[in-house]
Amino acid sequence: MRYADDFRIFCKTKTAAERTKIAITQWLKERLKLEVNADKTRVVNVKRKYSEFLGFKIKVRPKAKKLVVESHISDKQIARKTRVLKQQIKHIARPRTSLMEEIWQYNKMVMGMQNYYRIATCVNLDFSRIAWQVDRVRINRLKGISRTGRKLTPAERKGYGKSKMLRYLANEPLYPIGYVQHKYPMFKKNEESKFDSVRSAILTRLLNQPLYGRSIEYANNRISLYFAQKGRCAVTGQEFSSIEEIHCHHKIPKANGGTDEYSNLILITEQAHKLIHATVDETTAKYLKLCSPEMKKLNELRKVIGNKPLMEKIEG
Repeated sequence: MRYADDFRIFCKTKTAAERTKIAITQWLKERLKLEVNADKTRVVNVKRKYSEFLGFKIKVRPKAKKLVVESHISDKQIARKTRVLKQQIKHIARPRTSLMEEIWQYNKMVMGMQNYYRIATCVNLDFSRIAWQVDRVRINRLKGISRTGRKLTPAERKGYGKSKMLRYLANEPLYPIGYVQHKYPMFKKNEESKFDSVRSAILTRLLNQPLYGRSIEYANNRISLYFAQKGRCAVTGQEFSSIEEIHCHHKIPKANGGTDEYSNLILITEQAHKLIHATVDETTAKYLKLCSPEMKKLNELRKVIGNKPLMEKIEG
């Protein structure tokens, strides 16, 4: 999550902008006891110059007898993002931990940058500049690059499946930084925004959670499932409120030949997970508080691992 203490106010005329600046500055100082940075607080004519804000630079241009927004990634951020991606490519060439971890870290960087900056109207042009420089380093530093590799997860197919820029190293995809299109920001209802803030926090923790010997395929599919299940348990329909509530269950256990493929994984709560594996009556009696549709889903998962179905608990 990013903390921002700056904002922009748009006015129709320069006179209105100057008056607003004085009024807002006075209000912040007298009412909120906050000091305003005089060097950064200024009036900008966005018809002629760009105004920078939170890593973007914004101006307006004429189109079809009206003014439309033209936005880019700021020059400073383009230089910074290029630098960190080039550095990560070097870490892939000489891993600090493991090759898979370094590739996963690189892909996280690419996804984070694209998701944040894709609301810029010219994001594809700006990221093309970054991609040109990053690709030069990739070509020079990384050996064994291929155009084919493992099967992409549903989320990866949606994001990069049609890209001709996609490359693989050690069977793992390297997400193409230059493959991104502008996306209009959407306003949502308050209740949707509240859920999105929780989901965003959980997703951030999922992305940054250490793998501890797990495969990258497992980590990628877990995130894909979180989106596919809309942040809810596949058995109970309960909305996950924290990362600790999320248990990733292998339908066919790895001990029985199960894999980390998307189709073999499912996200469930701890209660549901214990009931799937439970063979002791005391355990089922403690956690069995499900309705008929939930019991059906639970018993289907129990059947796959060779456990007997549970009977629905009826209160007398």
